[in-house]
Amino acid sequence: MNLFKKILVPVDGSRFSLAAACLAQRLARVHGAELRLIHVLDQTVMDQLARFSNEDPAALRAKLRGEAQAFISDLHCLVHQETITVPEVIILEGVPHELILAEANRWGADLIVMGKLGRRGVAHILLGSVTERVLEFADIPVLVVK
Repeated sequence: MNLFKKILVPVDGSRFSLAAACLAQRLARVHGAELRLIHVLDQTVMDQLARFSNEDPAALRAKLRGEAQAFISDLHCLVHQETITVPEVIILEGVPHELILAEANRWGADLIVMGKLGRRGVAHILLGSVTERVLEFADIPVLVVK
């Protein structure tokens, strides 16, 4: 009997999310599970970057989306080499923890594997980390990878 059938893996381009994707890949192999990779472009961060830079907001959004697509494509290739079914790779814009939890619910995930994602410094104190929010509000198990 396989314990997990659908594993959602939020990634942000950090070494923590790479570690999470690698562990999720191994878990998927053991449990015969599907993986879904998701990256959320934080709307608040994009707004602040646009505000404090001279870049056009649309150009900035396209640049961040391109960087996310490149990272997530690399991860997709990594997990695809292991002959694990990766049904799709999703890039969304909004509030990260809300969209991660919504996707987990919509897709019917039974496990979220994520790296130690989130903000540092004052932003962390004011807003909390993405991982902490997912842990707080998730109805399914969340495995956090350092």
